[in-house]
Amino acid sequence: MFMARVSDFCRNVHAWTSSLRIRLILFIAGLFAGLTLAMVGVTTYFDIRDAVVKSIDQATVVAKTVSRLAAPHLENHRYLILAQELESIAAENDVLKILVFDPHRNITVDGDPTTHYFKAQKQPDILLQSLRAQASLRETDTGAIEIARPVINSQTGQTLGAVFVLFAQEDLQTLVRSIWQRNALIALAILLVSIPIAYHFGHELLQPIRELTRTAHRVSAGDFDAPFPVQRNDEIGILARAYRDMVGTIRDNMDRIHQLAYVDGVTRLANREQFRQKLEKALNHAGEYGEQCAVLFIDLDRFKRVNDTFGHDMGDILLAQVARRLESFLHQRWMREGPMANDESSPCNVPLVARLGGDEFAIYLPLPKQGERYLTRIARELTDAIANQYEIGPMCIDIGSSIGIARYPCDGENFTTLLKNADMAMYEAKKTTGDSYCFYSKEIDRKAMGWLSLERDLKTAIAEDQLTVKYQPQLDCLTGQIIGVEALVRWHHPVRGLLPPSEFICLAEETGLILELGYSVLRKACHEIVAINAEGAKLRLAVNLSMAQFRASDMAEKILSIAHASGMPPTMLELEITESLAMADPEHAHSAIEPLRNEGIRFAIDDFGTGYSSLAHLRRLPFDVFKIDRAFISGIGEDESADVIIKTILAMAQSLDYETVAEGVEKQGQFDFLAQNGCTSAQGFYFAKPMAGADLVRWIEDRARLQVDRFASDFNPALKSLAG
Repeated sequence: MFMARVSDFCRNVHAWTSSLRIRLILFIAGLFAGLTLAMVGVTTYFDIRDAVVKSIDQATVVAKTVSRLAAPHLENHRYLILAQELESIAAENDVLKILVFDPHRNITVDGDPTTHYFKAQKQPDILLQSLRAQASLRETDTGAIEIARPVINSQTGQTLGAVFVLFAQEDLQTLVRSIWQRNALIALAILLVSIPIAYHFGHELLQPIRELTRTAHRVSAGDFDAPFPVQRNDEIGILARAYRDMVGTIRDNMDRIHQLAYVDGVTRLANREQFRQKLEKALNHAGEYGEQCAVLFIDLDRFKRVNDTFGHDMGDILLAQVARRLESFLHQRWMREGPMANDESSPCNVPLVARLGGDEFAIYLPLPKQGERYLTRIARELTDAIANQYEIGPMCIDIGSSIGIARYPCDGENFTTLLKNADMAMYEAKKTTGDSYCFYSKEIDRKAMGWLSLERDLKTAIAEDQLTVKYQPQLDCLTGQIIGVEALVRWHHPVRGLLPPSEFICLAEETGLILELGYSVLRKACHEIVAINAEGAKLRLAVNLSMAQFRASDMAEKILSIAHASGMPPTMLELEITESLAMADPEHAHSAIEPLRNEGIRFAIDDFGTGYSSLAHLRRLPFDVFKIDRAFISGIGEDESADVIIKTILAMAQSLDYETVAEGVEKQGQFDFLAQNGCTSAQGFYFAKPMAGADLVRWIEDRARLQVDRFASDFNPALKSLAG
């Protein structure tokens, strides 16, 4: 029944509108109504938009003003002054809420006079997002506008905090009602004349705005290559071109941010963070598919010498050349015979080179099922590739490398463990002669733990005076008389027994304990030798100086203080530094040594002949003694070249007026050769091993009795012959 009535109504309407006049009237009436509504609607749209834009602009101005005002107050922690200024700004009718957040101290300052600025407050989400993004953010609600922007120090660029402004927005319903009432009469008056013009301009104006809006949405979604309607010459075209330029700047800045965040600035390799992210992704892939991979930790040998000699700029050039060589080697090797060279569909199948910092590099390598032999060959060829000469300007520089290797999953299953174990393996490789590699093993881990334990024990030993000093006599090569001793530190570990210096001196140097250890040895030796000399001996004391002591600014003051406190005459004290340390910085060596020599303390170059002495520097440096290294002494009488070297050193020392001490004398023939060629004094197992102070006294007494007995045996035959 109902459907029949509806059908009858439709037939009646169709019959009524079948007339052309009615249709024309309906068309004109519909067009009139539509154009009128369109005109009023367009006017309403732009009035509402202008009101919203005005509110947003006002809110933005307030936010910018607060951001500029807050910067000096946050930097100097003037929160009370800032609170007063915010209260003044918040007094405006359109400002609903205003606050400044200092994330470094977790302090919120707002424009509400009833709120204490030390009171913890929950921060608006948009403020925290702006702080993380370090960019201005805006959210528009039906009744208010929220704006957050970071507070930045204009001079340093440091982010100090963030500003949040809640700005009142005009009631849209009231605004719409007012607009319709105002425009209704105007629309009725001009509608007949302006219908075509309004329709044309409405279409022309809205279409490009819609295009620009669509483009803006694409850009906001991350499509920075979206096209802009820049072909127009009107304001829309200008806006589109300005927006295009702004997006281009944003894109360039994002590229720059990516470079800073993930690319090493010196070598253009991946930095530590990018290496971490890609390695973690590769490890997840390898764990999912049961694959193997490896991390190679590379440290350049002798790189510090390049920096110290030629400067950091030259060092950076060298690092860049090493990086290019590593990339070229891996690319060529991988393309030629990589285990997955033909499958680059996944980035996990491609090796990655990164610079971790300083002179440390890391390489990620996917591996075949049996990868140890492959890794061995790669590591060997890498050391050879790095060891080739580098041409930097007019200079050719040689460096080496030490490589530590850790494999997934047997040596670690995450980034931190793999890199740590590869680093430990690298240090194990560095303990050799250099240009070598080492695979991580559990033994290396145990050694590291033992090293940490030994470090703890060494601190205790120094604090509790567990270290002892032994003395090795130095004898005059002409008279055979003892003229001095060298102080040598020894450590009787409560568990490990007697430890040689090689096991704990390096540890002391690495941990900084060498300063306290060195001065402790000097203090103890001075007191003991002063006591021995008080019994009639006249022994000169020779003590080694470490690099840390030699480079300390207060070295002279501390040494003289120890000598005076113990009663050791400075003229009876001799300090030894290695040849390489003296030659590393001759100017510093001269300035550090001269004040002590002026007090009468002698200086000796230890291990002479093993470094890179310059005769020009030797002539100017204030040294008194050459200590000839035992490596040359052991070859006397067995290696003709050793004999020539010893003679040359002795002749040079005599011409420069240096005394000489030969270390490591173990045979009578060696001693005779040294005496015949003008060596001043000698020490070694041939005379005596290092001994405690009490044993030294007995040794001196026994040697004196032996010399008296020899004199008596030679004197008695002479008397008998005279009596006959």
